[in-house]
Amino acid sequence: MNSVSTINTIVISEQPEISTKLNTTLAATDYKIIFEGSTLQQLLSLNWQVEPDLIIAVLNTSDSQVLSKFKVINEQFPLPIVIFTHDDRDDAIEQAIQAGVSAYIVDGFREDRVLPILRTAIVRFRQYQSMQKHIKELKTSLADRKVIDRAKGIIMEQRHCTEDEAYRLLRTSAMNQNIRLAQLAQNILATASLLEPKKNA
Repeated sequence: MNSVSTINTIVISEQPEISTKLNTTLAATDYKIIFEGSTLQQLLSLNWQVEPDLIIAVLNTSDSQVLSKFKVINEQFPLPIVIFTHDDRDDAIEQAIQAGVSAYIVDGFREDRVLPILRTAIVRFRQYQSMQKHIKELKTSLADRKVIDRAKGIIMEQRHCTEDEAYRLLRTSAMNQNIRLAQLAQNILATASLLEPKKNA
C-alpha cells in the first residue's frame, strides 16, 4: 500500500450505472481511479504503470471462474478487494473468502455506504497481511529450532557435553562469526553430512 494519502483504485464493473455512481462518490476523495474496465480479463492482461492499492468489482454473479481470477490476482499482487454483487450463494461467499476478497457485499451498493466499506476492507486486508507475516515468522522460527536442536545433538555426541553446554557453544560461535544461530546450525549439519561415510550400494 502507498504511504501517501492517494489510494490508487481499480474498478471492474459489469453495471455501467453503478460505475457512474462510483466515479461520483470517489471524485472528491483520496480514492483515485487509475483503471476502469468491465471484465477481470482486462485486469489480468494489464501492464500497470501505476501500482494499485485497491480493487473494486461490481459483479452480477460471482461464479467460480471469476473468483479464481481474483485468487490469481491476489497471489501475484496482494491487494484489498471489494466485491459488490447480487450473488448471495454460500459457496460463492466461501470461494470469495478463499480468493482473498476483503469485503463481499450483497445487494449493498449505496453511495453513503461505499467509503466506510472501502475503509473497513483496507483495514481488514492490512490485519490479514500482518497475521500472514506473523504465521510465516512462526514457521521459520519452528524450522530454525529443529535445525538448532539437530546441531546440538551433533555437538553433544562429539563433545560428550550436556544440551545446555552444546547450546552455549553454538551461541558463542555464532556471535564470534557474526552469523545467525540457525545459519551456524545449518552449516554444522551440512558439514556433518559431508563427513558421514558413504553407504555401500
